[in-house]
Amino acid sequence: MRTKTLLLTAALAAAGVASSMAQVYSVNLVGYINKQIPAGFVMIANQLDNGNGNKVVDLLPNPPEGTFVYKFNGTGYDIASFVDGAYEGVTTMTLAPGEGVFVKSPSAHSATFVGEVKLTSDVTIPNGFSISSSVIPQSGTLDSLLFPAAEGDFVYFYDNAANAYRIASFVDGAWEGPAAPPTPAVGESFFVKHSGAATHWTRTFSVN
Repeated sequence: MRTKTLLLTAALAAAGVASSMAQVYSVNLVGYINKQIPAGFVMIANQLDNGNGNKVVDLLPNPPEGTFVYKFNGTGYDIASFVDGAYEGVTTMTLAPGEGVFVKSPSAHSATFVGEVKLTSDVTIPNGFSISSSVIPQSGTLDSLLFPAAEGDFVYFYDNAANAYRIASFVDGAWEGPAAPPTPAVGESFFVKHSGAATHWTRTFSVN
């Protein structure tokens, strides 16, 4: 799945070096991401804060007619649909950095997310099932993204082409299974089944 990041890739690469070399006093890292959304189901994430609530109706303002967006609420799904040129259903639905949704589209299209990178983040991982994503627009293994894996955790990545999940489990301190090592792409979210008490996925990213 092709994802372009402009004004982000170089800055984020530099940030990894800067974090170990210099104290940052002020930063405002902004840019945009073009996310390719295929026909059918796909799990996506928005990793830029638009500064206006990150509502789905603003982030995906004109998807193909008949597009549905599903956000897991812990027991089921809140649903918004794009019909006759407007959204119906849960029109207050958000897709903030760290969150994730399913999109079901009748045709392939591109979505553009514009905003600021949240350099300090704290995502709650509750007990049981939830959908999560990296707040920072980086692709990498969950270990490198500092995901707080616990013994017995599972992660599920949806494979659009196979119409099935790729699964990894955290056993004896390491990831195993078909999706191991779990590596979310930029703009991708995933299911987490967390076995313990609620925990926090926290990151502080420094840019010189």
